[in-house]
Amino acid sequence: MDAQETLRRAGVEPTTHRVQVLDCLARAGRALTPQEILDLLGPSRMNRVTLYRILDLLQESGLALRHNAGERAFRYCLGQGRTAQGHCHFHCTRCGRLQCLPAQDLDLEAMTRDLGLRVDHAEIHFHGVCADCLRHGD
Repeated sequence: MDAQETLRRAGVEPTTHRVQVLDCLARAGRALTPQEILDLLGPSRMNRVTLYRILDLLQESGLALRHNAGERAFRYCLGQGRTAQGHCHFHCTRCGRLQCLPAQDLDLEAMTRDLGLRVDHAEIHFHGVCADCLRHGD
């Protein structure tokens, strides 16, 4: 993914910090807390206020999704832009990891066709125990 081009296409100026945050979310493959993002970027890269402003901007533009897995901190993951129609997550109830799942089988149109509804966006959360916790007997 070219973060600069992705930001431009979404109408967001690709500043250095915005590119760094979007790249971080793209590489993670899972939803991250703001603290995890700061840790991955390195402590001297940006302050917490700047990060929260960037996350809000990315969320407003559809480039990031914000999730609450029942914890105090929100988690953020890569969105698919304003046309995103579905997104699935798996939340491990043992270790707390929130993993993004492919949503290619999520057919919102088929699910809502007979109901006469239009769904613009959906989030589906699965809760259980992840493969790592099952392997390690956690």
